[in-house]
Amino acid sequence: MLTELNLIEARVLGSLVEKSLTTREQYPLTFNALLNACNQKTSRDPVMTLDTEALGKAVKTLIEKGLVERQQAPGERVPKFRHYIDRLLNSADTKLIGAITVLLLRGPQTPGEIKGRSDRLCEFASTAEVEGLLQELCSRAEDPMVARLPRQAGQKETRYMHLFSGAAPIAEPEQAAPVPASPDRLVQLEKRVEALEALVKTHEERLAKPL
Repeated sequence: MLTELNLIEARVLGSLVEKSLTTREQYPLTFNALLNACNQKTSRDPVMTLDTEALGKAVKTLIEKGLVERQQAPGERVPKFRHYIDRLLNSADTKLIGAITVLLLRGPQTPGEIKGRSDRLCEFASTAEVEGLLQELCSRAEDPMVARLPRQAGQKETRYMHLFSGAAPIAEPEQAAPVPASPDRLVQLEKRVEALEALVKTHEERLAKPL
């Protein structure tokens, strides 16, 4: 069974993983550094403005779930925080971690977007490799981690979302296109309208006659 994450927990965990791979010299992160990472204006969707209370609650629940650890070495003035995303994924595969981290931080995306946005976290050879990984995660018999979203009008590429924060939306049934009226049908409708107009006129004339 997948470990559930609310939106703030997903942002915190994704931010920790991202910084552990892109700014190794600053990892583990202090509380303030983690707050700044979560509230970044770039590489985040949606952009959040978390305060210390909201972040503190999310960190606390992530620690309870075994996905984050609070550390404070002797001589250090403030505690720091480390992630254990491998426990969430039951894997230490770098490509899996990279793809899921991008989904945690930026929501539903296409395979091409994931490839381009994960280049600092891991290395995919092609967009096809990303899509193959996503399809594998979708098709798991037990606890799929990713879902393929219904293609929306005007979209050419399929988007994928992670399932740690809830199930994928159900696709709405497609509405049938209206059937264009044939010329014969239009003629029939015109005749019916004419007949109704004649009937109404007859009634009006009868009503107008004195009794």
